Amino acid sequence: MKRPTTLSTKIALLCALTAIISCNQPQKASNPKNEDPIIVEAPTQLIAIPEAQSMYNSYSKRRVPLIQHYEDSINTIHKDDKEFDVSRFVYYDYKTIKQYLAFIEQEAEDADVEISTLRFYFSNYPDEVVFENTKDSIKHPRQNSIMLSPTYNDGKRDYLFYVAQGAKGKQAIPLTNDFEDIKGYSTRMQERNKVYATIAPSFNSTAAAPLNLQESQSLTLNRGSGVPPPKNQ
Repeated sequence: MKRPTTLSTKIALLCALTAIISCNQPQKASNPKNEDPIIVEAPTQLIAIPEAQSMYNSYSKRRVPLIQHYEDSINTIHKDDKEFDVSRFVYYDYKTIKQYLAFIEQEAEDADVEISTLRFYFSNYPDEVVFENTKDSIKHPRQNSIMLSPTYNDGKRDYLFYVAQGAKGKQAIPLTNDFEDIKGYSTRMQERNKVYATIAPSFNSTAAAPLNLQESQSLTLNRGSGVPPPKNQ
């Protein structure tokens, strides 16, 4: 005759079986939706909508007529009766801006510098079909535009810069505020499109020989879409 199983033994076996089954089941990943969202504070540089409208209207009154008159006078000289369209804004798709910010941060880190500011330059396309010494087309001759360009700080001031590949990796090459080579850095183009630059200023002929830098990379963004406001909006 079989010995009856006690109640305590049955409970112990049930607990062991439950533990084995639960261990073999995959753990459910935590649901990020249940986590508290990160709250981003509004920048102090934001302005109210009425202020934005006031600034837009001020440009309409103080700048658009001047540009309109100047550009229309050029059209008259060329016997072109078409009214010049004054651009009012430039836009980029949001993904392009995010890609650009990620790219310049990547290049700055590789060049061992930290981006200090991001400048928005006012600019104007030349009255040409292509840019000088390049084959890059100009889609909106004479139209105003903007250029975005990062800077790094050397402890004294901010510099525009681009990066170039050197013997020790990528290096930041500084520029003046108007995108010219810094005096004393001896940046120049040589045969086979090699870029040569001294990292420290060379104020005399006894300075160290320039480093061989290749594959220069601009960090300045343009090529957005600039348009006048729709006439019916």
